[in-house]
Amino acid sequence: MRLSAEAWGTIGAVEIVMRNVLAGAIAGRHAQLRPGSALRWYDGPPWFDTGRWFTSATLKGLDTAMDRAGDRGPGPWVHRGAEGKVVAELGLGFWRYLLVSRYEHSLWNPAMRAQFSQLSHLSGSDSRKLVYRRMEALNYLRNRVAHHEPIYEPFAIPGRPGKANPDDIIAEAIELVSWTNPSAAGWVQAQDSFQRTYASAL
Repeated sequence: MRLSAEAWGTIGAVEIVMRNVLAGAIAGRHAQLRPGSALRWYDGPPWFDTGRWFTSATLKGLDTAMDRAGDRGPGPWVHRGAEGKVVAELGLGFWRYLLVSRYEHSLWNPAMRAQFSQLSHLSGSDSRKLVYRRMEALNYLRNRVAHHEPIYEPFAIPGRPGKANPDDIIAEAIELVSWTNPSAAGWVQAQDSFQRTYASAL
């Protein structure tokens, strides 16, 4: 229980940084493609080609987030901070899936990749895969904590050989933040207590 509580704080901090970075990148890309548009990046057609940008599952996630945030779409009734509320309603899994290969050419290379300056020495494909793997592992750890499953020992991640060490996942998640925002990573590292507790529990 103590490990889960301490992991939750670090997972939450990383999730907030990542969702803000990725949402900002997509919003910037949308502004390039539709300058002056009254629509936000997550609003419905006609600004995007559904087949190229978002899958039906992604669109459903966006609709649900808008409903929960009370966002009725573009118009004079849009309240200040609406976009931030919608972004906050989108779970870690949503952002993780925007890093899969189908979005490499439509979102990663033209928008998201530039946010990870520490990975500029890698190709677009390799950098995307690396960020995706970190997000995937963190998402699995998050779900284990949310569903009250044990995290005091390594566990399997589907599609990967061997087992993942929770302590390594947390350390790699903090490093993930450092690739896009070193100062935020330093703050997360300073607040993190999971790694100390995990080491003492072994």
